[in-house]
Amino acid sequence: MRTTLRRAAALAFAGVTAVVVATGTAQAKPADTWAGCPYGAVCIYPQNQNPAVSPSHIYWTYGAHNLSNQVAITGC
Repeated sequence: MRTTLRRAAALAFAGVTAVVVATGTAQAKPADTWAGCPYGAVCIYPQNQNPAVSPSHIYWTYGAHNLSNQVAITGC
């Protein structure tokens, strides 16, 4: 009786494993860009773009960046 139960359990496990292998793994893909800014980047857009379409500056690295002549506009 125990050997029959073990065989049934092994068969069930093999079936589940076969289904997992047949379906494959989920493919990870990067998120879409937003207003021309790639995923993982920080972008600065020129003034008077409504809606924002293409960035004037794209930064990929963490840390200090030279933002000379960039003006922050608030109160939109």
